[in-house]
Amino acid sequence: MKKNIILLLVLAVLAIAAGVVYFQSHTSTISDEPLTDFAIEDTAKVNKVVITDHLGKVAVVERVPGERLWRLNGKLHAREDAVNLMLKTFNRIRIRGNVSDSSRANMLKLLASSSKRVEIFTGGNEPAKIWYVGIPTPDHTGTIMLLEIPGIGRSEEPYIVHMEGFTGFLSTRFFTNEMEWRYTGIFEYPHLEVSKVRMINHMIPADSWEVRFSGGNNIELWSCDVAGASERKALRFDTTAVKEQLLLFKKVHVESFNTQLTESQTDSLGQAQAAYTLEVTDSKGKTTTIDLHLKPSKKAIEDDYGNIIPFDLDYFWAKTQDGEIAMAQSYNFSPLLNPIGKFSPMY
Repeated sequence: MKKNIILLLVLAVLAIAAGVVYFQSHTSTISDEPLTDFAIEDTAKVNKVVITDHLGKVAVVERVPGERLWRLNGKLHAREDAVNLMLKTFNRIRIRGNVSDSSRANMLKLLASSSKRVEIFTGGNEPAKIWYVGIPTPDHTGTIMLLEIPGIGRSEEPYIVHMEGFTGFLSTRFFTNEMEWRYTGIFEYPHLEVSKVRMINHMIPADSWEVRFSGGNNIELWSCDVAGASERKALRFDTTAVKEQLLLFKKVHVESFNTQLTESQTDSLGQAQAAYTLEVTDSKGKTTTIDLHLKPSKKAIEDDYGNIIPFDLDYFWAKTQDGEIAMAQSYNFSPLLNPIGKFSPMY
């Protein structure tokens, strides 16, 4: 019994000693090095981020005082989810370990030639910190990065970093493609701040409708022609069904503005007759319009009766009021295209 206790004590001492050696070997070189604090403690102070890739492409995202959405490249709105993920990364990034001595020189070369430079501004003309974001580690659970702080200098040591609470690498969060960055929202009325919604079916004009809304259950339903002119007020309709239709406009996004169409295809689509037009006027009088075009199918699909369906069932081509072309999922947009008969109390 006594021998067992002595053996356990010896093992405990050895385990503690090994732990101390491990801790020192893994942390002391980091804590003693300058330029190791990648994190931004208060991301509310971040007002601009400039991302430059190794090809010289640049994306600039800036906070707009008093607005929810950030500005992209001085002209567009940036995706809210991408901005929030970037800010979370700024706050929760931590060093996981040192780059091995054998790979240090190679990592520095890769950082110099192919990293993404991320300049983080917290006010003023100079960035507070500059990240050089390199390649993932072989296990894809860390990212090779290097830190520079203006006025202090650039670290001579690359580090393996990760984000607390996340398993994976971080380089994909910092991209320069404008089409990937740009906000995809078309209709966004979270508090139903609309005064008029119009759906024009250019293929079956009799299915077109206009809803006028002034709050609560103060709703009017009108039929309208293909030119969008109101024709006849509906005397009987299902108020709940119409209200539910309005609620669909609380948040509607296209999938992407990156359509991969050629310039001539884009021009042709821009001149073609739309299948549907959606038009929403908010409570302040601002109107947003989008045209939906049937997208030709790339493969033959048959309906239940064996007839060939010539159009894509999953996507529309969408044209904004600014003439831009986007991909729009049918899943998001088809529910907005209900015919006026859907609102009949006998439907």
